[in-house]
Amino acid sequence: MSESKNILSQPSDSNQLINDLTYSNLNVYTIKKSQRNKNFSPEEDFLLVSAWLNTNKDPITGVEQQTKQFWARVHAYFVENEGNLNNRSQISISSRWQEINREVGKFVGFVTQIENY
Repeated sequence: MSESKNILSQPSDSNQLINDLTYSNLNVYTIKKSQRNKNFSPEEDFLLVSAWLNTNKDPITGVEQQTKQFWARVHAYFVENEGNLNNRSQISISSRWQEINREVGKFVGFVTQIENY
């Protein structure tokens, strides 16, 4: 018990440690939240559809591709054909494709309804 009193009564470096660990003394780098890019242009949409078709219809890899590999190849095609002037990421290209696909699905549904009327 006397040993614990001695330890507690001794000045500690904990206050100094706390002072050293303040925010101003840490080498903390904040990660800048990504900013929204410009909307896709019609030319970029056309290039994205072309990239998707060319990658999807590739007879060498075909449908055996994993999702991550597939979108990496679509992104590479997009960049190679000068579609990445606005620094589109693989995720933004994939998201845009999902939006295009959803809207095309709606359009096909409407056309089918008209044809069946």
